[in-house]
Amino acid sequence: MKNSNKILFWLVILLALITRIVFLDRIPSSLYTDEIDQGYNAYSIMKTGRDEHGVFWPVSFRSFGDWKPPLQTYLMMPFIYLFGLNETSVRLPSVLLGLGTIVLTYYLVCELFRGFGKAEKLALLASFFLAISPWHILQSRSAMLVIISLFFLEGGVLFFVKGTNNSKYYLLSAGFFALSVYAYYGLRVVAPLLLLVLVIIYRKRIKFAHIEIILGIAVGLLMMLPLLLSFRNNPDVVFGRARTVSVFYDQGTKLRQWELISQDGVGASTLVSRLFHNNVVMFGRNIIQRFLVHLDGRYLLLNGDHAPPFQIPNMGIIYPFDFFLIIIGIIVAYKRKFSSRNLLIWWLVISIIPAAFTYMTPAANRTFNAVIPFIIFPAIGLLQLFKKGQILRPLIFSVIFSISFAYFLRQYFLVLPVDYADWWNWGMKETAGYVQSVEKEYDNIVFLDKDGMPYIYLLFYGKIDPNLYQTTALRNYHADEFGFERVEEFGKYLFPDNRKWQDEKNNLQPKTLYVIPAKDTDDRMEYLHEIRYPNGQLKYIFTEPNK
Repeated sequence: MKNSNKILFWLVILLALITRIVFLDRIPSSLYTDEIDQGYNAYSIMKTGRDEHGVFWPVSFRSFGDWKPPLQTYLMMPFIYLFGLNETSVRLPSVLLGLGTIVLTYYLVCELFRGFGKAEKLALLASFFLAISPWHILQSRSAMLVIISLFFLEGGVLFFVKGTNNSKYYLLSAGFFALSVYAYYGLRVVAPLLLLVLVIIYRKRIKFAHIEIILGIAVGLLMMLPLLLSFRNNPDVVFGRARTVSVFYDQGTKLRQWELISQDGVGASTLVSRLFHNNVVMFGRNIIQRFLVHLDGRYLLLNGDHAPPFQIPNMGIIYPFDFFLIIIGIIVAYKRKFSSRNLLIWWLVISIIPAAFTYMTPAANRTFNAVIPFIIFPAIGLLQLFKKGQILRPLIFSVIFSISFAYFLRQYFLVLPVDYADWWNWGMKETAGYVQSVEKEYDNIVFLDKDGMPYIYLLFYGKIDPNLYQTTALRNYHADEFGFERVEEFGKYLFPDNRKWQDEKNNLQPKTLYVIPAKDTDDRMEYLHEIRYPNGQLKYIFTEPNK
């Protein structure tokens, strides 16, 4: 790397670090349920060797009726040991591996475009685009699994490509690919498919009988062995909620199929109905539609993901100028016959497949691996636009970039924490702090809100002894209508299911504090304390029998 490029590279890393670590403990404004669950389980493993359910060093963590891959939870442990059980410790692995992904991207682009005279410039641009990517920054600042998995997936690809020139890298590639499937469920589809594409594309450069390849396969299989053994006991540890979020689980398609068959009428040909309204056609059309929605400009540029917390207010997952640069980049890549073009296209397609088979689309988290082709293609496009001696084009780009980046920073750092704090379960930390400060005054504390899993916030912020919780918690492991399993009580904290304030207010128990969602109360009600969102909207009120 030239000295000038080194300076630019480290400036990119510095920019990425600043945008990912500043106010990390406060933005996003609260730890989301999945983040805090992983944090407490990391704390529990560190203290007892067992998770909150008492399982010894699990290969997959049981979580509210779902299962979570273990890698991110285990990566939190050294940070919790060093800095304590807090927001920063939980999110630091994401920040660091997010930065690591930017470094890997530089070297991956250099490797993929080896022989291209401007490979280093292209690599710098791609790293820069990833450093300022709203999609990547959003995931790098939260412990939501996908940022960890992308680091190991990209490492697997990088070392595989390097292995075609120096076979010793195949061992590293196998290790990275194996670790990626311990990071996120979607990678259990994406990683094998992407590995297959790599083998097909680079088949002429691979010496399949080489000892490093054989050792790499052996290492990969050995690392996968704990997961395979766990699968024998419980298949859910491999694919988590895949069954319940699958398009095949969604009754909407079945109802639409019945509606179309009914519209054909009694006299319609049974053969025609079976031909046009069978399961293959109906579900196939559904999957294709869900795949294509991830390439829709409204999703990419305007609205982003519909499901919190994977949203940035009033913007998509990429910048407007990215969209046009991606198109230019794809055209240039095929026009110049870059050898890596097919790999990048297949990478994009494969990354969308897991989301296309679910009924919750578009999904920014399940398709997150697509961020790599989404930043390499615009880098190619921009390099094409920047001709030697040109001044106007770089100037125009700089202005557009500055405006777009400033808008993102405003939406993420100023608007999101105030106006959309509910997306990240804001107020649970404040609630836990209040009830734990007054708990000695009451025999029982009742939470009349089944949303947000309040028990895990009490465990986390109260630093409840995992041994005590594991032996005293009451949970029945029966999933509700949404597939969630809930804790009924631990200590003096009670979490009655499907009971609201209207059911309780005429039968209040003595020496009991009630935590009530604001939506279930009336304006004339007296109460001891309240929790409000940063925008002033009421979240919880606290009351007792004599109020």
